[in-house]
Order: sequence, then C-alpha cells, then structure tokens
Amino acid sequence: MSEKNQGSFVPRQEKRRSLEVLSLPEVRVSSASFTRIKDLEGRHALLVNKNRAKKGIIVLTPIGGAIEATPAGKEKLKNLLDIDDSAFEQGHDLRFVMSGSRANEYREWFLSGEQRESDPSREVFEELIDEAELLTREELEGLQCARAGYATELAETNRTGQEGQITLRLLEVFDAELKPETLEKLLQLSKNSDAVIRFVTEEEIRSGKTADGTDIGTVTKSLLDIQESIPEFE
Repeated sequence: MSEKNQGSFVPRQEKRRSLEVLSLPEVRVSSASFTRIKDLEGRHALLVNKNRAKKGIIVLTPIGGAIEATPAGKEKLKNLLDIDDSAFEQGHDLRFVMSGSRANEYREWFLSGEQRESDPSREVFEELIDEAELLTREELEGLQCARAGYATELAETNRTGQEGQITLRLLEVFDAELKPETLEKLLQLSKNSDAVIRFVTEEEIRSGKTADGTDIGTVTKSLLDIQESIPEFE
C-alpha cells in the first residue's frame, strides 16, 4: 500500500461497523488468505511485497495470497454475481470485478467456505519455498494452520495493472505452527541486511513503519483486527 492509501480497516473498537459497498456501480474484489507466523516474543513475520519491489518500492506485507475457487465455484460465482470470464484477472483466483450491489451475495458465498480453497498451505509453500526461497519442503513438513478469523478493507489498490481501482478485500486469517528449528531459521534469515522476511511488533504494524523506517502495508492490520465473521455490507 502507498502512504496515501490508508484503506478503511474496521478498528478494533468498531468491529461491527459495515463497509459501504452496495452503492458502488463497480468494485474490484480481492480475496486472500494471510497466515500469521509469530516468534516467541509475539512479533509477526512479514515479507517484502514482490509486486511492489518490482517498482523499486520496499513494503512489508503478510504471508499469503489470492484464494482460488474450484472450477465449479467459479461457475457458481459467474451465475451468482452476473459476471463472465472477462471479469476475472487470472485463472481461478478470487480477484474479479462486479457490481457493488452484489457484495452481500459474494460475502455469503465466501463465508460458506465451499467451492474454494480453505487451507492456506499452498500459498505458504509458494511464498516461503518457491518465491522467497527461504525454506525447503522438508522444513515445512507438518505445517499446521488454524483459522483465526476474517478482515475486510475497502481501498484503492496499487497492484500492477489495477492501480487506482476501488478494491473490496475479504481476507481469511490463519495461525501457523512451525517446527521450532524452522522458526529459528526464519529468525536468523530476518537479521540479514537484505532480508526479504522481517519480524515486526504490533506497534510497528499499527504505525505503518518498522523501527528502521521500512513501510508496512495497511492491509497488514488484518493480522491484528480480525473478526469472527464479516458483517453485511451496506
């Protein structure tokens, strides 16, 4: 997220407030799973956002990525939301454009957990092994993930190719348990000067910057301000 994009996360004390979406003639939807990995001090592991890094901008964001629908789930959404294949950005990723008036139909489908990914392991493996090359598959064996809750955001996106689009994010947040030796390896890697993984405090996440001035994306607050469900949109 850029500094100008403060998003509209529901603060902890106002979790029941709904986002105003229904009146939007068009809204981009982005649904992702984020995984919380914490050290013994309670600090959260974040990665340098690869999409922003391509532009020469260093921003830390959560571990995770787009949730995929099953083939049947994508067909269900096309009928439910009155959209076609052209509305989707890539494959079966739950990133697409729809009328804001359909937001609650999508919310209900998303919360059902049916016909879509409901386990963040694929994204964790992709990001920590295939992309960042921080771990091996053996080191992530036995990964345990449990759903912690949900978060939402309505903000302009800075994603390449979709810059400036009003985006409704529905986020599913998980807690991951790693083997002690695997967590220790990540901690050691985070100490490198050019580290692509960092461990940050809750205070740093809320301030939007690390102690050394590195930007932290607004969407990272979803790791802190989770809800048991997603309120209906207004």
